[in-house]
Amino acid sequence: MKLTFYKNKLLVTLLAAIATAILVKLAASFPIYTEILYAQGIYPYISKVLTSLSKIVPFSIDDVFYITLILLFFICILLVVFKKMTLKFFFVRVIQTISICYILFYWLWGFNYYRQDAYSRLNMERTNNKDELFESILQAVIDNANSNYCSIEDYDKEKSISAIETSYQSLASQLEIDNLPLSIKPKHITFSSFFAKATILGYYGPFFNEIQINKYLTPWDEPSVIGHEKAHQLGITSEAEASFYGWMACINSKDQFTRYSAWLFVLNYFLREAKHLENYPDYLKAIKPEIVNDLVSKNKHWRQWQNKNIDRVASKVNDTYLKSNNVNKGIKDYNEIVALIIDYSQNNHGNFLIFKRK
Repeated sequence: MKLTFYKNKLLVTLLAAIATAILVKLAASFPIYTEILYAQGIYPYISKVLTSLSKIVPFSIDDVFYITLILLFFICILLVVFKKMTLKFFFVRVIQTISICYILFYWLWGFNYYRQDAYSRLNMERTNNKDELFESILQAVIDNANSNYCSIEDYDKEKSISAIETSYQSLASQLEIDNLPLSIKPKHITFSSFFAKATILGYYGPFFNEIQINKYLTPWDEPSVIGHEKAHQLGITSEAEASFYGWMACINSKDQFTRYSAWLFVLNYFLREAKHLENYPDYLKAIKPEIVNDLVSKNKHWRQWQNKNIDRVASKVNDTYLKSNNVNKGIKDYNEIVALIIDYSQNNHGNFLIFKRK
């Protein structure tokens, strides 16, 4: 009788997982309906409920959830070894748990991977002659970084978080995020030192709608990472799009260091793309020496933390995860922020700012 009960539970769980898998395929085939029905329909309510629960707890519930699953897995193995649990029952539990996690992942957040992209949501057109435009946008990025420069001593975390939240609220209708909760409440990653070795600065916890940031972030990184992970919380799944949304929120904020952090963040990407240019040294000379020092210090900080073996494995895992969830370029998607900024600039007549700061 007991075995029949567990078989029935497994059957129900598997059927629910299969139904979810079918819906994932349909969502991928019809992104406009995924946008309307899930991203702008169901997800906002799910997000509000999860945010209202997770913000009560000061630590990462997602991390506790993952750790609990791992511990239970090894406990069950020990029970099998000591013949306190049958191998058949163990496999039933594993399949059931994987199925439940799969269902929860997609219904709580994962269907957003199949919504319309930023070009459709923001009514942007792709620019064909990006190479010709690149240098003019690079110069604009340098000019904005120079004009917003401020010392690391000017960083106030709470002020920055408040500025990002206010900025997202001001941009809500333009960025199509006006139905979603805007409470940021970033939490530290439980095993921050391990993730720092993998050069993981932050991540979003889909099961409890949590923003996780590495506690070893530099002040130059923190606002941009919070803005990026906040975008994930708002249902933006593409890494480039999340960086773009976070960048938009930061450069439109009323806090100067938050703006500077965002320009420093994208300057790094643009300089990498510009290395092949003959006049690359001239662009470097156009950057304030203080900003060059900040870039060097920031990159040195992460090189000291990086463990190449851990970083390589983490990158492969992330690449596989992204590619399996409709991000065809995998980890290369991060670099697409350059194209997004160029296209956004061209679609907005060279204007980076959506609203004027007071």
